[in-house]
Amino acid sequence: MVVLATAAGLFHQGYGPMALMDRNSTRSAREAKGQLDDTLQAAMGAISPSLSYFGGVYVVERAPEHADGEPSLRSSVTASVSVRTKVTPAKVPVLLDRVKQLWGGGCRPEGTTEDGAKRYTDLNCSGRGDALFTLSVVSSTDDSTVRVLMSAEAFEVRYQPAGHYGVSPVGPRLTGHEPAPDVDDPYWSH
Repeated sequence: MVVLATAAGLFHQGYGPMALMDRNSTRSAREAKGQLDDTLQAAMGAISPSLSYFGGVYVVERAPEHADGEPSLRSSVTASVSVRTKVTPAKVPVLLDRVKQLWGGGCRPEGTTEDGAKRYTDLNCSGRGDALFTLSVVSSTDDSTVRVLMSAEAFEVRYQPAGHYGVSPVGPRLTGHEPAPDVDDPYWSH
């Protein structure tokens, strides 16, 4: 009876046959964090003049459980930072160009969608290793500045809760939602 209870416990803790296969085909959380942080730091360093950032966050999305009911050990992890510097809509093409220069031919043409008074522009590029980098810009007819978010995503990562990833490359996350960009810059804000 003890053997059966132990086997059931191991199965539900990710030590069943399917989860063991996951373990061999995923990278560690430490490897993923390094790749994500490196991707974001490279992007932040490529933008000149430099921007200021709000603290970042890691979001972990665990894959659904396997068909036999055992928990998956696979996840995708996204690291993101928000730009704190006020950026005018006229400077968005410059911002997009700086990111394209960094990643070279690894960028797809930016996609733009509109929803009422808001306009969303996303530029997706191949980041460091096999990470996906995205620069997202949200503009509105009501605002003289845009909101900018940078994110990097890694796939096929061995599951660890988001708290395991620690602080982002720009420091601890702010509590709650970030306020609107509040840093005035002589280049980006005018």
